Amino acid sequence: MRSIASYCLILGMGLVSMAAGVAGAQDLPNKLTSNEAVHGWKLLFDGKNLDGWQPYSTSAPPATGDWSVADGAIVCPGTSSGWLASNDSYTNFELKLQFRGSEKVNSGVFLRSTKEGAPHQTGYELQIWDYQPAGYNTGSLVGSLKASPTTILDGEWNDYEITADGGHYVIVLNGKTILDGHDSKHTEGVIGFQCQKGNKIEFRNVRLRSLEK
Repeated sequence: MRSIASYCLILGMGLVSMAAGVAGAQDLPNKLTSNEAVHGWKLLFDGKNLDGWQPYSTSAPPATGDWSVADGAIVCPGTSSGWLASNDSYTNFELKLQFRGSEKVNSGVFLRSTKEGAPHQTGYELQIWDYQPAGYNTGSLVGSLKASPTTILDGEWNDYEITADGGHYVIVLNGKTILDGHDSKHTEGVIGFQCQKGNKIEFRNVRLRSLEK
């Protein structure tokens, strides 16, 4: 017969295995957690295709960034410039996403932009670049609000958490709040990703929760 100690060991191993399974399920890319699903989050990218997104040009002659999907991520290889916009527009929201690039990568996330015109002018550009000459570095809303000094993780997945509620913006990078400020120039528009020539960038785990009442 097995001893009580043996049964305790087996039970403990089972609990550890279950915990690891739950943790693994929470870490799956491009999937909502059960808590997110209950609280109204929606997935904007399924890790398989670019349904719900449309590339646009920022240059003449037109070039759109050569966007594709690889290994569960939206990829800009840096062969040309351009940007990728969500089909839908949003007003007040929380947005979570991950991005990955080199330590010197120059990219950005567009918030409340329009599909016509330059997205960094028709809306906000949330900076992904630690070396912006005017000091609007990573976490800043370029030309509007400057973030606290920070650095991105070189070649690793970085977590952005963005709240746009009326004119109030809160930006969290890798668990640290780096911007909490107000600006009221833009109130509604699409979500977008920037592609700069010579700068490979990847995005995944793009999730949004509306704050509309």
